[in-house]
Amino acid sequence: MIRAGNITYLAGKQKILHDVSCFVEQGKVTVLLGSNGAGKSTLLKILAGALSPASGTLAWKGKPYSAISVAAFARERAVLTQHYGVSMPFRCSEIVLMGRYPHFTGNPSKQDLQIVEEAMRELQVDVFADRYFQSLSGGEQQRVQMARVLAQLWPAHENDTEKFMLLDEPVSSMDCLYQQKSLQTARRMAARGFAVLVVLHDLNLAAQYADEVILLRKGRLIASGDCKTVLQASLIREAYDYEVEVVYHDDFHFPLIVPAAHKKQTFLLQTKTA
Repeated sequence: MIRAGNITYLAGKQKILHDVSCFVEQGKVTVLLGSNGAGKSTLLKILAGALSPASGTLAWKGKPYSAISVAAFARERAVLTQHYGVSMPFRCSEIVLMGRYPHFTGNPSKQDLQIVEEAMRELQVDVFADRYFQSLSGGEQQRVQMARVLAQLWPAHENDTEKFMLLDEPVSSMDCLYQQKSLQTARRMAARGFAVLVVLHDLNLAAQYADEVILLRKGRLIASGDCKTVLQASLIREAYDYEVEVVYHDDFHFPLIVPAAHKKQTFLLQTKTA
């Protein structure tokens, strides 16, 4: 659905991305990984159409981005950014309703309001509908903003699924329960046919939820492919300068990623007590 070819991005004279090529498929969750400063958010913004690369090509459903109107993009692509400034005293239901703005002129329809309610229920923030957004915790605000993204892309009918959801660190402020629930929502949207791109820092969450992984280091593509292909100890070491062990267990369909230092510390403790 989304294809990027040889993307280079400059911030002044500094090259942030170096000839990165990747694609995000419909019906899959693609997770973008890399250390701080690897270029993950920059690449996401370019794929979202919010930044223009210095060179390279971008295509959406086979069409170059330049051939797609802003209005069409707004109806089919929604973005959750890391930071969202809300200075006015909006209620949470009003924040989620903003996701429906590309779909109506003037006043929202009954269907728009129903979609807002359904999106808030999906993210379990319907109890916050009348609360002011700024009164919520960071994790609660993330869930409200994710409900806004969901409302923007809510299918109008059963076959209305060729849409693109981009989530930049969507669970960074959430507790473990809502990290799982929110990423389960992302997976359900992919199962309905959406193309979903998620930036994560937690390697184990990536292993659990990703169909495909894109791994960056200092603006360069190290690897892309399924979890078993990309989440290897050697590639993780290259990307993060960090030693891990990748463990497979019969009870899980995904790998478990454990810091190698933990094994060494356990060995030393066992040796000392013996």
